Amino acid sequence: MEYHFPDNTVSSSVTYMRTREGPNHFRVYYKNAAVIRMTPKEVGAVFGVARFTPSVNKIRDWCYEMVKEYGSDMDKDNQEYKNYIAKHGFGPEVHSDPTANTKMIT
Repeated sequence: MEYHFPDNTVSSSVTYMRTREGPNHFRVYYKNAAVIRMTPKEVGAVFGVARFTPSVNKIRDWCYEMVKEYGSDMDKDNQEYKNYIAKHGFGPEVHSDPTANTKMIT
């Protein structure tokens, strides 16, 4: 199954490839070359010095969403993915402590 990044252009394209056998991966087309990368961090590295631009950050965030939604347990066990979840999370409940504003009744 293939999932294409919604803002793909003629000069750059990112596709998440789900496979029945073997690991899921990303196919990245950039500067007339197609490469296969396994993690969202590696996908960002393909773009070289442009890896910190807003558009590449948007691609990297989309890649993390694909791993969250369709990734295998091995993909979700990756330390880079865990760091991303700890930093960004997928909702406000991830960053708030439910016991922070409570008072003890004596």
